[in-house]
Amino acid sequence: GILLYRGRPVAAYVTKLRQGPAAERAEVVRAIGAFGEDGGGEVNSVALTLTDPDPQVRTAAAWALSQMGAKGAAAVPALGQALSDSNPRVRSLAAVALAAMGSVAVPALPELVRSLNDPVDYVRVSAADALGAMGPAARVAVPPLAERLRVKDEQVMVLRSAAAALGNIGPDAKDALPALRETLQQLRVSYTVEAAILKIEGKPVPTWW
Repeated sequence: GILLYRGRPVAAYVTKLRQGPAAERAEVVRAIGAFGEDGGGEVNSVALTLTDPDPQVRTAAAWALSQMGAKGAAAVPALGQALSDSNPRVRSLAAVALAAMGSVAVPALPELVRSLNDPVDYVRVSAADALGAMGPAARVAVPPLAERLRVKDEQVMVLRSAAAALGNIGPDAKDALPALRETLQQLRVSYTVEAAILKIEGKPVPTWW
């Protein structure tokens, strides 16, 4: 049967997005996102709203694309541009969407690397998470991730995400081992860093981590 959300198929929401009032656009975009991967056929319609003048609509668009996973691959260029949005929530959710797409988001790698220097800490976290989600395909991000570990007074959550990303990149991140070992001195990130080092060295990570 046809998948429904609140009694309506995705096509009905797409029609409303195109023809309905501007005040309802954010809600309609979120409804399309609620279809998850099944809404992936409408990725282009959602991606267009990443440039909407209303930040709530842009936020809804980034969230909706994060629900589509790899089915949202066609939106990668638009999401890369959204990493420069004036609204930090849009920037963060754009990175979250790219993380959900994994290695198919590689075309946005340069923008994600730049986002490691975003002035807002939770955007830096999301950017590092997205790079980690690419695995070995993000190997060119090893130097900037390692550099982020050495930033004085960086937030713990950013350090954890950067370390975890390096671990997910795996053996190709071996050049980051010195920076990771330096970060071991910080107790609140030590478990994540130790796990990353083990992954890079090709050693098993204890399951209790």
